[in-house]
Amino acid sequence: MSPMTAKLVGLLVVPVLVLLIGFRPVSGRRVARFATEYDVTLTRGTRPVLSAYLARTSRWRAGGGAIGWLAAGVLTSSGYHYFLGVAGYLVGAIAAEVGAPLPMPEGRRRASLVVRRPGDRLTWGARWGPVLIVAALGVHTWLYQVWPKAAQAKVPSSQVILDLAGIVLATAVLWLACRFIVMRPRPVRAADLGEADDGIRASSLQTISGASLALMCLAALDAMWAMLLDLDAPEPYNWVMNVLACAMLLAALYSWFGIRTRPRPATKVPA
Repeated sequence: MSPMTAKLVGLLVVPVLVLLIGFRPVSGRRVARFATEYDVTLTRGTRPVLSAYLARTSRWRAGGGAIGWLAAGVLTSSGYHYFLGVAGYLVGAIAAEVGAPLPMPEGRRRASLVVRRPGDRLTWGARWGPVLIVAALGVHTWLYQVWPKAAQAKVPSSQVILDLAGIVLATAVLWLACRFIVMRPRPVRAADLGEADDGIRASSLQTISGASLALMCLAALDAMWAMLLDLDAPEPYNWVMNVLACAMLLAALYSWFGIRTRPRPATKVPA
């Protein structure tokens, strides 16, 4: 196999697998697993709603991730597949939210009196993650500049600024998308459909917050890794910088797989 063929196969295998997984039919077991995770009672009314939601969001997320991965192979140098793949996944997840709400109930509309705030559904990690990521990148950059050899550093400041701009953009996307999901109209519905609506919101928040934080971690890790490769510093500089870079990699994995949201916030009815 020639190098060009191997590169082409590597470029196509991941998006094809992602699309196959994203476009697979929604099974009853998958719906039941979603209902258990987000505390939704499965009824004749909620089952088709959850099935349609899972099908729509999976396809949009898979399509966005596949396009991002292919764009990295076509438009950029190697090493950015994961970054643009996560970015595409995030764009697809946000696009899927356009059609995620439940249909409005028939008859006279009545608004829910439940007070809704984005902070009530997001966990501590989702709310403070961007601050911690910027702080870690700042400490890493400071250590890089403090070491005397940094005067001849090959890592351009534009790379750090570009990665920092990506973190700021992902933070804005995170908060605006979360606010849109939480503040989406929530008319009074039957109890089971109300649970389904809460579960859908929680799932959407979990996906968008996890992908956004993972994208921030990858942007910070890009700058950190460039500094580590350029600078051969002694202890304790090298040790601290390696720990920060490894922690950022673990944070990206945790954001993708471990971030959770509250299935249902505490209800507060104003007097």
